[in-house]
Amino acid sequence: MPKKKITYEQALARLEEVTDFMESGSPSLQELFELYREGIELTQFCVEQLNTIEKEVTVLRHTAEGIFIQTPLDANEE
Repeated sequence: MPKKKITYEQALARLEEVTDFMESGSPSLQELFELYREGIELTQFCVEQLNTIEKEVTVLRHTAEGIFIQTPLDANEE
């Protein structure tokens, strides 16, 4: 996880910067390795954030009996 407290949006923006710089052909081999490691950490952070939020998201469903119930988002994948 990134060393300082950042938001998902900040991590994603930094990941884009890292990717662009790596693709530019400018960094040295050592810089590429450090950027790669940072990119992995940022990716893991973003995935963890998305998984946490996904667990909290619920879907409001209307049953045939006219009752509204909340179900986890992943329960609707069936």
